[in-house]
Amino acid sequence: MLSPCNKFEWTTKFKWLAYKAGQADKVNTMCRKDLLNNISTTLENCGLIESSLQKSMTYQRNIKYPSIFSDKSDHAHFVVYLPERTIQIVAKYQESHGTAIEKLAYTAMDAARTSYDDYLVICAGTELLKHSRAINFLNLSKGDAPKLSAITLEELANILEPYLPKAVA
Repeated sequence: MLSPCNKFEWTTKFKWLAYKAGQADKVNTMCRKDLLNNISTTLENCGLIESSLQKSMTYQRNIKYPSIFSDKSDHAHFVVYLPERTIQIVAKYQESHGTAIEKLAYTAMDAARTSYDDYLVICAGTELLKHSRAINFLNLSKGDAPKLSAITLEELANILEPYLPKAVA
């Protein structure tokens, strides 16, 4: 009997059943938390370390900053400190139909006012990646938000590589 609290056990069983049914390629069990952890792993694989200090080759998670709305705060999922630039990273994940594009419009407005050198949006989930709609929508906003780039998780290391010290890259 599978425990309802053991996500790994459920995920493994689900993947095994999908594989056995010949549909392993259709299984996407990632969630937003997994996306955030995968971003951290990618940053660490690029030689960055998590630190509360704003030093070169470090990153911070969940950084609070003033929102577009005066009585609110927003959170950058990550701020990356490289030798020659700083990058704000926001993770966007959506599997189901809903208000994905509307939420992305707010993200584009936020990117237009970032104090960092770059504003990366990592898009994931079936709904956001369908027909590259989220990535295309955000990248079309570069006129108003020139620091904005929307990418997939798989592209992150390649985006960071030119800014890493040669010994790390």
